Amino acid sequence: MGGDCTWTGCVPSKSLLASARVANTVRNADKMGVMVAKNEDGIPSVVVDFAAVMRRVKQNIQTIYEEEDSPEVMKKLGIDFIQGRAFFDETDTKAKTLIIDNSPDQSRKTVLRANKGILLATGAKPVEPKIEGLETVDHVTYEGIFDLIDLPTKVTVVGGGPIGCELSQALSRLGAEVTLVASRILPNNEPEAGKLLLRVFENEGITVIPSRVDNVGPYLSTQNNGNNSSRSHSAVCSNGVIVTGELLLVAAGRRPVVRRIGLEEIGIKLNDADGINVDDTLMTNIRDVYAAGDCTGDSQFTHYAGYQGAIAARNILLPFTDPGVLGAGVISTTFTDPEVASVGMSEKVAKEKYGMNSVAVAMKEVNKTDRGICDGVKEGIIKIVYRKKGYKILGATIISPVAGELIAEIATAMKTGLSFDMLATVMHPYPSHSFTLQAMAAEVYYDKLVKSKRILNVLKKIGL
Repeated sequence: MGGDCTWTGCVPSKSLLASARVANTVRNADKMGVMVAKNEDGIPSVVVDFAAVMRRVKQNIQTIYEEEDSPEVMKKLGIDFIQGRAFFDETDTKAKTLIIDNSPDQSRKTVLRANKGILLATGAKPVEPKIEGLETVDHVTYEGIFDLIDLPTKVTVVGGGPIGCELSQALSRLGAEVTLVASRILPNNEPEAGKLLLRVFENEGITVIPSRVDNVGPYLSTQNNGNNSSRSHSAVCSNGVIVTGELLLVAAGRRPVVRRIGLEEIGIKLNDADGINVDDTLMTNIRDVYAAGDCTGDSQFTHYAGYQGAIAARNILLPFTDPGVLGAGVISTTFTDPEVASVGMSEKVAKEKYGMNSVAVAMKEVNKTDRGICDGVKEGIIKIVYRKKGYKILGATIISPVAGELIAEIATAMKTGLSFDMLATVMHPYPSHSFTLQAMAAEVYYDKLVKSKRILNVLKKIGL
């Protein structure tokens, strides 16, 4: 209960990032006029108790599990909980029956028959990429990283997506020497995001190799008197660079969990993403069988999965239906420092759809905003993509200390049809980061008034 989010995803990773952020703040305190003790080399003396950090991570997991995800909580909500491996009864041609193995030896089974429908929310699991020799070295994915007891000295991270980026920065700030190997940083975001985060990583001492790993193998380190560490490895990149390290973290994405639940036996179709194929209402090709979240192969976010779960349940139980597939309307946030958040279309996609001359872009560097200057922000941008005619917001990318909060305002404006220029008429507190959104919109708003000046003069002349 709780899934990836509670146990190996959002909750532990953000808890780890919070501790790492504090360590980084202390190291850079002198830049804000706060003096901390320094060693003989002039480097701020920061001692990270990694065991205490991990205890805090575990405690946060347990707290959220007990308050939100446990069987006891489900029972209070009127939900029955059965633990076991569920799969469809292939003899039921209407796909209404589930069989649950309640014990490891399958000696006990429960049979459930759905009156209304069945909702599949089987999630996703880490991808094991096809890297030659990967099976010969001890390595972890995000599922195992939070079981660490000691902080590894040298870490190699394979993959430049959100998971790889977040964990690279967290482990680096906590004191590990991190090398990140990826063809691109945040490849699914606007190009500005990857370039900016690359600068941040390099400034923080993270080595980024723009390549992919071709093969890996055990590595005998001379630094431990000839004794090979259980996780020591050597990774050969396609550009010829060889990376060695103590811990190999594979962050190559996640794949929908669709096997061993009897989908093939009852004829449920999969899609090109190897996920369960659903229509706009989240129903599969079999009536009254729905799927939601990561198992569909759609965008993999906890908030999106929760949204889809609610919509699917509503569509199963109530008359009529609501759409559950949002496409570009899904908000994404990578919780690095600065955070990287986006919603809607990228500049490239918007111009391909509407034409180069029909789309405009508003851009602002966060370090040049009043709040950015006050907080000492070094890197960050706010990028809004909108239509020139009518000023409809098409999408946004925000790289900021609070990007995950700011993007929600843009998503709300898009959902309610509030045009970019009219965002200027909504009062924002000064000097907040959100005030920058109002200031950017005001530039468009005033530009619109200037363009309308001739029309206003004509109306005045005729008495209107």
